[in-house]
Amino acid sequence: MNEEKLKADLEEFERKNKGNIEKAWKKHKEFLRQYPFREQPENIDLLTSDKIYNSGDKNTFLYWIEFGLKELGHIRVGRALYAENARNNPEIFKELLRKVVDETLSISQKIDLHWEDIKGWGGDKIIAKKVVFCYYPEQVLPIFKTEDLEHFLKNLNMDFKKEAHSLFGKSYDALSIGQKFELLNNLLISFKNKSPEFKKLDNLLFARFLYEQFPPERLPQIMRETKPLHSLGILFEPEYEQEVVYLFAVFHRELGFPYIIKIRNEFPDAWVMDKNRFEVRASDFVQHKHDKKGCDFIVCWENDLENNEDLPPTIALKDFVEELK
Repeated sequence: MNEEKLKADLEEFERKNKGNIEKAWKKHKEFLRQYPFREQPENIDLLTSDKIYNSGDKNTFLYWIEFGLKELGHIRVGRALYAENARNNPEIFKELLRKVVDETLSISQKIDLHWEDIKGWGGDKIIAKKVVFCYYPEQVLPIFKTEDLEHFLKNLNMDFKKEAHSLFGKSYDALSIGQKFELLNNLLISFKNKSPEFKKLDNLLFARFLYEQFPPERLPQIMRETKPLHSLGILFEPEYEQEVVYLFAVFHRELGFPYIIKIRNEFPDAWVMDKNRFEVRASDFVQHKHDKKGCDFIVCWENDLENNEDLPPTIALKDFVEELK
């Protein structure tokens, strides 16, 4: 890692991204006006199931988190099931939110809450991290994947495994998801703050700079072995758009689209109150050069794009099917 080269690249990066960053923070202010839970935690009591999530309502809490604030850190969820489950468990969800804005809890404690009590919120706790970031953007970087945080620290020549003993008194591999996140997040912020050039950046701009300078490796685009999907009425994983259309027709209600109004063989492919485009892989949307403003959602079998902030929200049916297993 050449720190001087990073500083040299920074000026051009700031110039290109300043406008988009300002727009992202304006959206964040609007979100906080509607859901000011850090300053007014008592308002969490007023959060109804319909305000947590309601398909088609772009002012619900979880629509904001996943789509409305996409520029503040994209989370590749791929289905609405996690949101439906939060909606169906409002008291559990509201109690988690109360602890998110509890100033006595550390970042790691907030991530390590029992989010998994709501199906779809466990694993690397990507969605929970986004929620915490939205209320503590001055403390948290919008880098939600543990592997991405590790990747950036390795490129900055920082020994995060050694630092684990200093902060938590145990090996890195023994840390919880939340403890890893707090450790890795704090190390990156410490790196940012030790240099005047980087210290002036807000956490969003710094995170974007890291993704541009050290893009995480993508899986090679090789022919994937097809797997049988007998229980879904097809023999193998989709290879053609028509097979993706079929699977969407099977699961459209579970995905949060109650009605299919029209399906056709030109862009956009379907009207389901919103306009959808079907692809086998999300990258096909880019390769086919479709109008980004011509549809509301990309429905694909597999989301193979690491960074699709400029595209419509993406629903990956493969992730949804995995959730059902």
